[in-house]
Amino acid sequence: MVGLQKIMRSALVAAALGCAGLSASAQELVYTPVNPSFGGDSFNSAHLLGIANAQNDYTDPDKATTGNSQVDQFLRQLQSRLLSSLAAQVNDAIFGENPQESGTITFGDQTITFVRLVDSVSLTITDNATGAVTEISIPLLGVNTSESGAEILSLIGGGDLTNSSSSAESSSEEGSLADLDALLNGSGDLVPGGF
Repeated sequence: MVGLQKIMRSALVAAALGCAGLSASAQELVYTPVNPSFGGDSFNSAHLLGIANAQNDYTDPDKATTGNSQVDQFLRQLQSRLLSSLAAQVNDAIFGENPQESGTITFGDQTITFVRLVDSVSLTITDNATGAVTEISIPLLGVNTSESGAEILSLIGGGDLTNSSSSAESSSEEGSLADLDALLNGSGDLVPGGF
């Protein structure tokens, strides 16, 4: 037994000296998230979204089902043609051969009101069911600029500018109005004095 204790003691001393000679080393643990929502690699987002959608078996019970039956297709086409016909009527009323200065067209829950202004058409679409209002301003392209220029100048107090533009003794204010009229007619240049 004494021999066994001696062997044990020498084995323990050898193990203690062997462990003392080895140094322990460690490094800091760094966590890197996978999900891009939490700072992970952004290239994982499509993969993670695909996995989440594949696992999602929830269906919304309140979701309206849209059928692709022939009746549903017919109703969609009929509605599309009716709305197209309404758009054509509004277009004819505003831009047709006999354009109206103002008007109101009601179709279902929609009320369309238009007013022709000097250089544009103001279009107001009101949804009577929700009260939502959409306003659109359509510029008039092809308007005779000499008539609209004369209207604008008469509105701002320019009066008849044909005599003041030919007169050499016109004041600087009348000259600037004449330049504005020339610009609106398309015959003027952008530099005051005509240089």
